[in-house]
Parts: sequence; structure tokens; C-alpha cells
Amino acid sequence: MSGPTLSVLLVTRDPDVKLVTANLQADGIASRTVSGTRDLQRALASIKGQPVVAVFDAELATDDGFPLEDIYTKLRNLPLLVLLQTDSESTLPTDAQRNTPEEFARKPITASVLALRVKALVLAAGLPLPIAAPTLVNTQGPLDLRADDPRGEMTVVFSVKGGSGKSTIAANLAVGLATIYSAQTLMVDADLWFGDIGVLLNLSSNRSSFDVCGTDDPDLFALPKATVQHSSGAYVLLRPPDPLSVEKLRLRSFVEALDRYRSLYEHVIVDTHSALDELNLDLLEAATRILLVITPEMGAVHNTARFLGLAERLRFTDKLTLVVNRANSGIGADALQRTLGIPVGYGIVSAGRMMLDAVNEGTTLFAVDPNRRERITQDLAAVVELVAGREQPPAQQPSRGLGLRLLRRSA
Repeated sequence: MSGPTLSVLLVTRDPDVKLVTANLQADGIASRTVSGTRDLQRALASIKGQPVVAVFDAELATDDGFPLEDIYTKLRNLPLLVLLQTDSESTLPTDAQRNTPEEFARKPITASVLALRVKALVLAAGLPLPIAAPTLVNTQGPLDLRADDPRGEMTVVFSVKGGSGKSTIAANLAVGLATIYSAQTLMVDADLWFGDIGVLLNLSSNRSSFDVCGTDDPDLFALPKATVQHSSGAYVLLRPPDPLSVEKLRLRSFVEALDRYRSLYEHVIVDTHSALDELNLDLLEAATRILLVITPEMGAVHNTARFLGLAERLRFTDKLTLVVNRANSGIGADALQRTLGIPVGYGIVSAGRMMLDAVNEGTTLFAVDPNRRERITQDLAAVVELVAGREQPPAQQPSRGLGLRLLRRSA
């Protein structure tokens, strides 16, 4: 807390690039914008000895008052992110004496993405990210959310049985965090072989988790570039598009990459496959919160009980919240609690055709029902509220038509 303040030097005249100042400030990072050589010289003199990274807008190279090689020399000792023009084919000078990280991005670039690239540059330079102002945590929840950890939360959505609706809940959770709370959110498809998050969110891209963990030494700069932005504002790390590449993926590097993503996003939501293999055990260990999804049927209850016994030995239980999907059918909440020995945290009703249509259209219930009129959307919003750690903004109250009372939170 008493050390020098990290700052970002923005060398640009582009008003769209300057918008990143607000994003950086929200993350506790100071910034200074310069638009002339004299301003740059004064800025470099004033920040000497302080932790600084620089963003240079290469569009300035067209200005005779901004000789490119001279600028590169002045910025030689600073970690540097160069913003290239979209249609620029010109090559930039190389500096053999540079011993700090140098990265490139193309314009146009949104303020949120640019802020992520800046934070990745900070980490690559070995500089610590500042601790942003903490968000209010729901003290009624059962978990210790590591209030002393400046990084975002990693919520792992897990189920011991396929077909539980786990992936649908995970996708809606990520979109809900982005739309209801405007939180910087990353959705990760950790079902590396057969994950369907891309299908559920109607996303297709060659960018995937293979881009950040196809080698033993993950490329830190590849972290923000490997993701795809959803229309909700959430970012998504898709599974590898080629199944043959999954076996080449370094699982240890995958888990480490997700841990690093926590420095770039407020929330990292991880959808898993239904197995207790080495990858899932590592993800459950790294999680700050585990949403354990169950359906009210005997097979799922039996296997969930087996998992809970293992979770107790591995000390996962303090991070667990039990979420019952299709809770308006099958075994009741009281019977589930007696059988499993843990309280039902949340219940989500079945929505039949509404949910099926949303899945087939590659959208979420928060897009279909933005005012949260339907009971299932309200139930999903309650789970989003739990993960966000604060009350959700008010939405238009739905009419009462479903006579079924659902247990939202256990006493």
C-alpha cells in the first residue's frame, strides 16, 4: 500500500483511446495522457523511478512532430503496448536495446479491451496490479470470499451427472453478471472435448483456450486475445475448435491461465464436464466458489452424496453452494437436505419450452426476459446475485401465476 503508484503513460491524440482512463482508474491504475514531444519529455522526467507502462498510438507516426524512432528510444525502458492502425501495413522500427516487454494491438479497440491489454502488459513486466476498491460482499452467504485477495473471483459450476443443466446455468450466470451488474466477466468452457458454451451463446471463433495453454509456458499477452466478446459484454474462452488439439493442451497451463485471468476480470465463470478427473480437481481446488448443480432424482442424489464425501476430505465444502435445477419436480428440497447433509442454497424451476427455445436460438433467458418477469429468470438472477455479492438492481415485478414456492436461500 505504501509503495510507488503504478501508472500508465498514454501517448495519443485519439479521444477513443483516452476513454481507457476511466477503466484504469476503476482498477486503481493512474494514467497520464501526452500528445506532444515536449509533454512526453516532461512526463518521463516526472515519473522516473516509478512503475510505469506505456501505450503508444502509432497513428502519431504520421505527424512530423512525432519522429517514430525518437519516440521508441524515449520509451525504450518502459513496457510498451503499440496501437496499430487497422489498415496499416507499415513496419515499425525494432530496438535491439529494448529489454522490456513490447506488445501490439490494432485499432479500433474498446476501452474495456484496451484496459485488459494494459493489465496483461503490467503482469508480463513483473509489476503488481494495485488493489481495487473492494465490492460489498453478501455477508449472509456461507463462504469466505478472500476479501484480502485483489483478484476477481473464480466460480466453478460443477455437476456429478451430465444433463443437469449445468452449462445453461453457467452461461446465464456469466451473461447475468455482465448485463445486470456490468461486471467484467469471463466465461470459460473447461469441457475441452465436448463443451457447448459456444453453441449456447451462438459464438464461433478459432480463438480458444489452446491459444493460452498449447505450450508449457503460457503467453501472458495471449490471455485477452484468446477470448471472444459476447453481445452481453461478457468475454468467452471457448474450447479448442479441433478435438485433436485437446490432447496437446497442457492442463497445468490451462489452470494457471485461469488463475491469471482473475487479475484481468472481476468474475471468471468456469463450466466443467461431469467427471472427477485431474483437471476438474485442480479447478475445484483453485475456485473461490463452487456451484454444485443437482437435479431432484435418485441417480443424481446418490452420486452427489459420493462427491460430497470426497469434497469434505479435500476441504471443498466451505466453498460449495448447492443449486437444484428443475426444482419444481422430483425430490423435494427438505428430502434433499436430509439426504445430502447440506442445505439447498438455490432452486431453479424448469421452464420447458422457454428454455429449449433459448438454447436452440443460442441466447440466454436474460436476453429473452430482460425484465425478469418469469420465475426461472428470477431464480437465475438470484444465483447471479449470490456470485455478485450484492443486491441486484430492481426489475419490473412479474405477475404471480406460478403457485409453486421455491426455496431460494436456506436459513
